[in-house]
Amino acid sequence: MRHPAVPTTRFYQRCGIRDADLRRGYEACRRATRTQGEIEYAVSLLMPPPLRIATWALLGAGYCVDNLVDAADAPGGEIGSTGEAGPGRAERLEAWISAFEADLRDGRGTDPVRKALIHTMLTWNVPPGFLHTQFEELRQDVHGKQCATWQEWRRNSQLIVVPFALRAASLLLRAAGLSAEPEAIAAGVPEAAMAWQTAADAVYLTDSLVDLSDDLDRDHVPLPQEALDEAGVRRVDLLARRATPAFEDMVRHLADRARTCLDRAPLPRVLHPAVSIAFDTYTDLYRLCLKTVADAPAALLHRRPALPRSARLRLLLPARAKAALAWGLFPFPIQPGPPPDPVPVGAPGKLGLAEEVRPLAAQRRPIVPPTPHPSGARPPKLTAEAMPRHVAIVMDGNGRWATNRGLARSDGHRAGGEALVDVVHGALEIGLKHLTVYAFSTENWKRPADELLALMDEIPKGLRRLANDTEPLGVRVRWAGVRARLPADVTEALEDAERATRDHTGLTLTLCVNYGGRTEIATAAAKLARDAVARRIDPGSVSEHAFSRYLHVPELPDVDLLLRTGGDQRTSNFLPWQATYAELLFLDTPWPDVDRRDLWHAMEQYARRARRYGSVPRIPAQPTTLTGLH
Repeated sequence: MRHPAVPTTRFYQRCGIRDADLRRGYEACRRATRTQGEIEYAVSLLMPPPLRIATWALLGAGYCVDNLVDAADAPGGEIGSTGEAGPGRAERLEAWISAFEADLRDGRGTDPVRKALIHTMLTWNVPPGFLHTQFEELRQDVHGKQCATWQEWRRNSQLIVVPFALRAASLLLRAAGLSAEPEAIAAGVPEAAMAWQTAADAVYLTDSLVDLSDDLDRDHVPLPQEALDEAGVRRVDLLARRATPAFEDMVRHLADRARTCLDRAPLPRVLHPAVSIAFDTYTDLYRLCLKTVADAPAALLHRRPALPRSARLRLLLPARAKAALAWGLFPFPIQPGPPPDPVPVGAPGKLGLAEEVRPLAAQRRPIVPPTPHPSGARPPKLTAEAMPRHVAIVMDGNGRWATNRGLARSDGHRAGGEALVDVVHGALEIGLKHLTVYAFSTENWKRPADELLALMDEIPKGLRRLANDTEPLGVRVRWAGVRARLPADVTEALEDAERATRDHTGLTLTLCVNYGGRTEIATAAAKLARDAVARRIDPGSVSEHAFSRYLHVPELPDVDLLLRTGGDQRTSNFLPWQATYAELLFLDTPWPDVDRRDLWHAMEQYARRARRYGSVPRIPAQPTTLTGLH
């Protein structure tokens, strides 16, 4: 059967997709879904365009990763590059998963497929948990896991298939105007939960039969050993592609078992008729697939079964006509594309996410190399994987440093400013992208009045010294904090620094001045609540990424390494949202005695740590090659 024409650029633009890389990612996902998910692709065409491309991304990204993993080993570090022997299937999978998790934390993709997947997740507020189970299924496929019993096989379905099915269902439910998630419906209606599980078992079993020849190519049998034993089928016969009578009887029995599961799992009626049409068509196509499997069981050993064209047309043509009529009578209720990123309210002159796109002239501006350290020390060479992207520093110990030397505490803050300049030069030398420093907290207002006066006097002066020293280096300055209680000259200096460096493309230096982590989160929540009351945002669509757009500096990436000097071992309300998974390192050295070599040493220690984000290592960790300080 001929599918509708290939989507054009105009089609994607109507869906809010204008970026060329993003469009290529959606197209790659569409092609993979069409090739490897015949039924899912056919049902996706019953959906309106925004929902259609979301389905392609969720399904097609998995197929694309599967294809990457199953591709023959190519020379070089990546498929298609040149050099030494490339990584194996497991290593390729883990590399892709690690890159995806890093991209998701940044809220953007570094390759088209990941970009499309993350765009869909942010647009539709899809929580990432279900993807971890999909990745686990790919891992099991890579390692050829064999289930021993039906119970183990069904538990696998509950852990891997059901979460993905619920995510897909959540898109359909949202299109129907329901804000409740499938998990919430299942929790309140036990029979609904049982229906989801039974339907997922039927789909999982059908796919196990349909994909049998592909799995056998990898010496993997996707059915539980108990199923083979019940039917008297030997695993060695399957791997040898021998179509015994026992095998054919087993396939017919399993097809009948899956069909019975579909019949016993009527999906609940939903508000939108087009969604009901999609659900019904999906199950009818799976029934047709099971009939095709049962009619020619021996063929499963050699190829994937294709649905008979005439029977498929009899199901799809009326479904398309009905779905088009239903969507015409009851239009799609959701605005396609992610909501625009709100510009943080507060200090005038704050820069929003749109200003991440810099003028071409600014990108071509020559940058003067940073000044070398007087000792001649050079930065260590860290691999790209071992480099933190964002280092945050609590610059503590200025006052104690001065007191121990019989100096005024203000002298300590002045010396701390000089230390910051050297650390910035060191960050530029080693290639750090983001450096954030805690310059003045909301709790620092509790300090003696004379010290506060000195600090308020020192901050503008320090900013001017920093600007003069780093202007030729292309450093961009950002300010995170609130205006309340800050003198006008301090806020003006901070805003001037932001405006003057807004086109710089080197290191991004974020100064946390009058900053408190809890205040930042509370302020963001208040802004979000106001937008919800004003109906500028749907409360049901609030996600971590949506919430983060209301923070002081929305584009600030998660902290990889949080360093505190001065001997205390606490984070002191510093970047609690961004530093959730930061590696912590505490130094006894007071901040004025710190220089770039301490930053480099801290980054070396970071490179030796295992970053798991709640997971566990999947392949043996390779030692990181580091070079010492010269």
